[in-house]
Amino acid sequence: MSATLTRGEVVTPADYGARLREYVGNVLLPHEKEAVVRGVARSIPDLVAASPVDTGLYAQSWRMTDTEKSVILGNDAPHAPIIEFGARPFSPPIEPLLAWAKRVLGDSSQPPDYSPEVRSLAWGVKKKIEREGMAPKSILGNMLDKIIDNIIAELRNG
Repeated sequence: MSATLTRGEVVTPADYGARLREYVGNVLLPHEKEAVVRGVARSIPDLVAASPVDTGLYAQSWRMTDTEKSVILGNDAPHAPIIEFGARPFSPPIEPLLAWAKRVLGDSSQPPDYSPEVRSLAWGVKKKIEREGMAPKSILGNMLDKIIDNIIAELRNG
């Protein structure tokens, strides 16, 4: 995964620390750390807006943890790694796909008597995942530039 920063250079996530050190040096002072906290917190609504929504669990699961020496941003939904990084082909259980298909189609049928449309959609998606896996959505990865920009803006505002 790589991204382009405001100056146009392409970097990997490991390079973001170096980018921030341009503004804060090697040690975060208390006011600099608060700027990082504010910059990351300012980014969460953008992450929520970029999140795929089915039940809303993923969008509601963005968390920021502020420790003595770091700020950690992540998503603790059980399916977050698959949304972010994708998955190789696998055989998903049919029950969650049936429930999803019911929601997507606005179908009123109830388990175990799902409508033919719900069953067809669920089984079709299951077969596609078995053949192709799931493509990564890179929600956090795609937002890294904006998060860094928000932190830098907070550092400049002091």
